[in-house]
Amino acid sequence: MKSASLRSAFFYYDIEDFINDNGIVAPGTGIGSNCLYNIDHFKLYGFEIETAIRLGRRLRATAAYVYKDYDVDETGFEKDWTYYLPALLPEHKIKLLAQYRIWENGYFLLSFRYVGSRDAQKGTSLDDYATVDIGFEQSFKLYGLEYTAKAFVNNVTGTDYEEISGYEMPKYVWGFQLGIRF
Repeated sequence: MKSASLRSAFFYYDIEDFINDNGIVAPGTGIGSNCLYNIDHFKLYGFEIETAIRLGRRLRATAAYVYKDYDVDETGFEKDWTYYLPALLPEHKIKLLAQYRIWENGYFLLSFRYVGSRDAQKGTSLDDYATVDIGFEQSFKLYGLEYTAKAFVNNVTGTDYEEISGYEMPKYVWGFQLGIRF
């Protein structure tokens, strides 16, 4: 049984003729249309790093960090864009997960997620945010099949945030999930 693992990945995309799907709003009219702009040269790059550790027989934890950035050749159309696809991605993301075994195949789950600020449509920006989720998961066998039941509450802190500009995420999400493995 491994007590710790480390995973990392670097990514680099070098794209010629990147198509930016864009809704353009005619100045002063509020009337818009979908437009496609060709970006001659676009680069997206960054890295991910993740570590998982087992602390004793009951506790497992995972931490992950993602960084991304981009470079683009200017086309002259940027001032008219209502959004630019690469800029909608956050530069920094962090995720922390903990799983504590309460009893045989029964786990308490706790996760934390941070998403950095980023550009949004129509020249605005979205603030960074952090959320906390909790849950309980139980696995069991019945009539030769494997089942997993999970109850959870996402965003237990009631954080106000938007993943997409103009669409507020729910303060709390309660749920129950049942999975069957054949």
